[in-house]
Amino acid sequence: MAVTLQTELGSLMFSSQIPDIVITTSDDNEVEVCLDCRDHTIFSALHFPYGRSVKIHDLRSVIEYYLRDRNISLDEFQLRSVTNGTQQILATFQVLYLEQHFTGDIEEFLRNNFLTTMAAKLTSPKATEFLHFFIEANAQEYITYQVVASVYDGEPRIYQMRENCGLYNHDRIKSVELTCEMLIGIVESPADGRPREAITLHAYSVHAGQRAFTFYVQDHEPPLSLYFRNAFNVYERCDLQAVTTHKAKSDRSIAVTHRLSTFYNQQNEKQYEVETSGLTMEQARWIEQLFYSHDVRMATKRDDLSEETFGQYNPQYMPIVLITDFTCEIHDEDGELNTVKFTYQYQDRRTYLPTDYLSVDHDRIFTAPFNPTYN
Repeated sequence: MAVTLQTELGSLMFSSQIPDIVITTSDDNEVEVCLDCRDHTIFSALHFPYGRSVKIHDLRSVIEYYLRDRNISLDEFQLRSVTNGTQQILATFQVLYLEQHFTGDIEEFLRNNFLTTMAAKLTSPKATEFLHFFIEANAQEYITYQVVASVYDGEPRIYQMRENCGLYNHDRIKSVELTCEMLIGIVESPADGRPREAITLHAYSVHAGQRAFTFYVQDHEPPLSLYFRNAFNVYERCDLQAVTTHKAKSDRSIAVTHRLSTFYNQQNEKQYEVETSGLTMEQARWIEQLFYSHDVRMATKRDDLSEETFGQYNPQYMPIVLITDFTCEIHDEDGELNTVKFTYQYQDRRTYLPTDYLSVDHDRIFTAPFNPTYN
């Protein structure tokens, strides 16, 4: 039996672009349709043609689940049919994860954009930021860093560094890890004898081909920082100026034996309610990806930014956070503040020790003064 693929599939598609698959057959005998990736079959179903036609719905959900489960954004897939023990390759294509609907030209989008829906955002001095972008196989591109900094509180100046970037074989997603400590190294000049403490970083931009992204450095650490997998299934950092309310709750059952009460089946739960300050329209729309994300992590402090540890910062080792409820109010009028309220809890039901407690030397009780703080 001859099997023909009627649906046109591109060589590279976003997962949200994958249409329903239509296959025609030369007769009405059964046909098995399989989807393979890395020599593994991730989807297989036996179909009986109706009018010598088979239609497969929502294959994009199967592919997105596969990519999510493996924490990757891009892979190659193969669609094949099996009839009477005879296999036939119907199509081979690459899929780049994207949850949101996309109707434009994918190649043009990837040439001009990083894998994010933002063009600029605030960052903090100790933050580790990530930028991801797609490049063609065996292509050579250059990444340019432009740093705006001032030395000894002088006038801000622009400093620049350029490096080569190339990917080979199947790996076509480039990840760039960024820290203020690394970028200050572009400004630092041992010949001038300038110490790092004399350098103030104001902003920096990253350019890769036609892509550009700018980070504006604020002079303080944000109260709340999260990492999450965005609409492209890559990690982004979210710094929020917010007020957090801690709410502890305990659910207990009581048994009475010989006139003595005893707790049993006790379940403790601690939730955190967050209310942010005003957000721009772009920030409010972007932060929705945080609420819908399947992987959210609480950012931990990174005190060691030495060359030995640079490039090994992985959010996958951070505590998992579950966002249980949220309210996102976006106004379309000028002058109106966009606010976000959400509730989260840790995946592990046990209460975490505060990071401030863990980061301070254990003998501080004998050396640090007591400064009580009240709300």
